[in-house]
Amino acid sequence: MSVGKISGWCWGVFGVMCVAFLPLGYGATRLTSLPVAVRAALVVLVCAGLWWGPFVYAMYLSMAVMRNGDRRLLKRGVRGTARIVHARQTSTVIQAGEFAWQAPYVWKYRLIVTVPGKDPYETDCSICISGLQPGQTVKVAVSPHNRKRVTIDVGQGAAGKRGEAGQGATYPISNVASTRYLNPAASNSAASNWAASNSATSDQARLDALAQLGQLHEQGVLTDAEFTAQKAHILSEP
Repeated sequence: MSVGKISGWCWGVFGVMCVAFLPLGYGATRLTSLPVAVRAALVVLVCAGLWWGPFVYAMYLSMAVMRNGDRRLLKRGVRGTARIVHARQTSTVIQAGEFAWQAPYVWKYRLIVTVPGKDPYETDCSICISGLQPGQTVKVAVSPHNRKRVTIDVGQGAAGKRGEAGQGATYPISNVASTRYLNPAASNSAASNWAASNSATSDQARLDALAQLGQLHEQGVLTDAEFTAQKAHILSEP
């Protein structure tokens, strides 16, 4: 089951429990044949386990998995590649301290995944990465116990180390204008990459690139000099 479906089930269970937790909790307290301690444990299980447990896990999937990619899976998962067959921007944004208009959109990608020793198969990946195109091949990590659970590898580990070193917070990997930016180490050449991959870009795409370049600057990925030079480069492109 993909992360998107797992998240959907979690929110569904949470929604049901918002209505059903009172009847279930009350029913547990009426089981007079059970010891008081057991009845109390059942009430806690209903409230904490069945009600708030799915909510917490759904939030984890949103903030830690869809927002920046599943780093635990990147460390422990099976490495492979995937070809993108469909890309769609959803209407969902995931906020992590910024204003809603700054928050990245969730993109849903349909992938054909290839891992060693297995036949290629299709699955979905919901993640805040923009700019990936159908036909493009990307690196992925696959859960050893759930092959449908896949995360796209765009160098999140390197970004995390940069943040831990005090050189700037880990930036949302979706806040870049092009797939050329997906490696944080390549951020210093953002403008030239933007020009190379968007020779026929529209004015709106240019504005998006400038906004995203500004976010990289604010997050400490680019120095003042690098930001100024790259901004001038983008503006000078026809």
